[in-house]
Parts: sequence; C-alpha cells; structure tokens
Amino acid sequence: MEDNKIAKYSKGTIAIHWISALLIIGLFPLGKYMSDIPVSEKIILIRIHSALGFLVFLLTIVRSILFFKAKRPEHLNTGTKFNDTLAIAVQRSFYFLLLAIGISGSAVMILGGYADALMSTTALPDLILPREEIAPLQAHNILAILMMLLIVMHIIGVIRFNIKHKTNTIKRIS
Repeated sequence: MEDNKIAKYSKGTIAIHWISALLIIGLFPLGKYMSDIPVSEKIILIRIHSALGFLVFLLTIVRSILFFKAKRPEHLNTGTKFNDTLAIAVQRSFYFLLLAIGISGSAVMILGGYADALMSTTALPDLILPREEIAPLQAHNILAILMMLLIVMHIIGVIRFNIKHKTNTIKRIS
C-alpha cells in the first residue's frame, strides 16, 4: 500500500488535472456573476466563459482518453470498503459531470442564441433569448453546483485520507 500512495499519474494527466481544476474554480463564480447582470453588459464575459468552458471540455476528453491509455496508479485503499467505493465514484463522477456540463453549455450557446450573438460582428445581445426560455440553462446550472459539491467532497476526502494515513497523496497528482 505504501508504494501505491506515492505512485504518480502521468505528466499529461497531472497537467490536465491542475489546469482543469483552476479553470473550473474560475468558471463557477464567473457564471454565477454573469447570471445577475444584463446581457448587454456581459457579452465579453460570455465569450471568456464559453471559451474556457470549451477548453475544460476538450481537456476532459483528452484526460478520459489518458485514463484508459496511460499508466495510472491503483486506487488508494482507504481502509473501508465504503470509502474505497466512494472515492472511485467521486473520481468517475468528475468525468461524467465535466462532459455533461460541456454538452449543456454548448446547448445553451446554440439554443439560447449566444453563439449567433457572439458570431455577429457587433455581438448583438438582442439575439440572446431570455434566461427563462433557454431550457438547457437550468441543467447547466444544476450540473455546475453538483461539480462544486463534488470538488468539496474531493478536497475533504484527500485531506481526511492524508491525516488518517499520515501521508501526502497529493504527490501522486503533482
């Protein structure tokens, strides 16, 4: 088990993990902030949010491929079957949620008129539908909240494991 605590992920997986983490932590408050301002005032923020969100989506696809192709350490043994299962479920849920958020975000861009507005030469905010009329927006928001909860669970789990086992498993992903 000791070797498993220090076994590292591939350099590509490590880079994608931390880049994605930073982008996600920035995208969530940006999305929440944008929801409270008029469309005419947030066109630039929409461009930034959608570009960075698309980057996270692409990174998730690459990381999903690396998950199956690159050598990776075995799952950590937490000491209980429940915690072992929970840790694996949280890790796999990240992939599912990130892909679902990317798909729902793309649907918001297309069905909400954002893509048309951003592609116009003057970024016409009147091409964007009201929030209430953009069906995938609610799903996108719910998925983003679930992602934040999952991140909190992940951080708590890592801290708890490191304290309990007196180790630094962050070395596996750094």
